[in-house]
Amino acid sequence: MKRREFTRSLGYGWVGLNLTFLVGCRDDNPAFEVGPGEDGAVAALEALARELKGVEFAGPVCARRIESVDPLADLHASLPETGQSLIEALRLRIADDFDNDRIVDIDGWKISTSECLLMAGAASVQGLTGQGELAEKPFVEEDFMEIELWGPDRTLQGEVFNPIGNGRGGFWLRVASPVNGSMRLRLDGRDLATHFEPGVITGSLDPDFMQEVISQPGVHELVLVDQSRRLRQAVGFLEVVERPPMATLPDGTESKVFCEPGNWGPQASVVGEAFNRQPDGSAGFWLHIGCAPKSAVMVLDGVELPTTVRSDMMITARVEHFASLERGQYPLVLLDRASGEKLPIGSLAVQ
Repeated sequence: MKRREFTRSLGYGWVGLNLTFLVGCRDDNPAFEVGPGEDGAVAALEALARELKGVEFAGPVCARRIESVDPLADLHASLPETGQSLIEALRLRIADDFDNDRIVDIDGWKISTSECLLMAGAASVQGLTGQGELAEKPFVEEDFMEIELWGPDRTLQGEVFNPIGNGRGGFWLRVASPVNGSMRLRLDGRDLATHFEPGVITGSLDPDFMQEVISQPGVHELVLVDQSRRLRQAVGFLEVVERPPMATLPDGTESKVFCEPGNWGPQASVVGEAFNRQPDGSAGFWLHIGCAPKSAVMVLDGVELPTTVRSDMMITARVEHFASLERGQYPLVLLDRASGEKLPIGSLAVQ
């Protein structure tokens, strides 16, 4: 996932992120009055942590990365005693973190160690994370596995990704390094049922965990751990995208299989020319649509087209008979072969 997509999914702008959560707190919070060396400083930090918003994802990730038993106490111990408020001390410490390269990298999103401690503490006091992993020897971040490709990294809200039956779904990794039986895939800190084949690692979610993950839009961290060597390697992030509204059919009823279609094209062509020419020489259509079954095909004026329903909310189709199209309007329809449902998309104008 690109950094701009990742930060957008969290609801943050990445410029100046290190201060965003501080200025958003209420002015009556004691963190604006109490200094780091004064009585009640730790309690003030806890009050600040309880008020932080938008830490549902970043907080638990920081808790796993920092691996501190008491992140707020560790943060307090690191603050400079400048005679200023906790807020000012935090700002100074954050700036010093960046100056001295004390940063945490979450898929290209860089935050200071102090920010991560505060977010981890916020996740703890807000009940967003547990401390089960910390009872064991901490994991060390290390790229111990050569991961060539993995997926999926995106799914629609409510849609089981990479389904394998009985409400289960999961991830796959194509790897080029040796594996051992102590390796596990983890999503948001929870072990997945992990299996190994030559060059491939798979991890599946049980039905309850799957429903928990896909029930609402969000971003979830996938990591690979080697429990015997206490190593952890970031794999990437799964983005659960809010489901678009369902399409309205010509009879006014709501579609049971198609979401509302977006842009499509090409919408015009010239007689004899391969519009949107494909590598095999045929013409081609593309369609943005929030959801569609794998059994969907594009139909141009009654002719079914070789169609690909992609996982990135895109459908493509090849038009092999483009040379036979004469001047006129050719209706384009999306057909679900399984249910027979048809969704009009538009018309191709051939001139």
